[in-house]
Amino acid sequence: MKHPRLLDAALLAAAIVVGKPRAALADELISAPPAAESPRATGAVAGSLTVLLPFMAGSLLLADDDRPGRQHAGVYVMAAGFAAAPWVAEVANRRWKRAVGFGLLSLATSAATVIAMEERDPFDPTLPNRKRLPFGVLLTSAFFAAAAGVIDSFVTGPRERRP
Repeated sequence: MKHPRLLDAALLAAAIVVGKPRAALADELISAPPAAESPRATGAVAGSLTVLLPFMAGSLLLADDDRPGRQHAGVYVMAAGFAAAPWVAEVANRRWKRAVGFGLLSLATSAATVIAMEERDPFDPTLPNRKRLPFGVLLTSAFFAAAAGVIDSFVTGPRERRP
């Protein structure tokens, strides 16, 4: 141990507060199993990263406004992240039915976003704003569908393993 005096002082303070002898408290602390980390966040963290990393990369590609090809690639990257996030989050928690439900919703909105982009190029400067509206609504819906799946994976937590 690096700081045995610090450990002794901490044990003495804990013994005074708890009212147990210092040796008994030390034995109890040493023999206690380590606290298990909450696996609830595992799926949510994995899903969040699956949403946020492609979203950041896609946003950087979208910001290159003099190259429509890069803007389209940015939408593809973002839509792929949005479509995959609920699957990743729910499967990490072993929630298969929820993965299918939230995953299909997110996949449908992401696919609709790409279809709307291919139908009318929202990055065309001559296109009026009212004709860009479906793309914007669908892109936003894809993001919120992905976020709903990730949030659900955190709220429900992992399924308990059967022995």
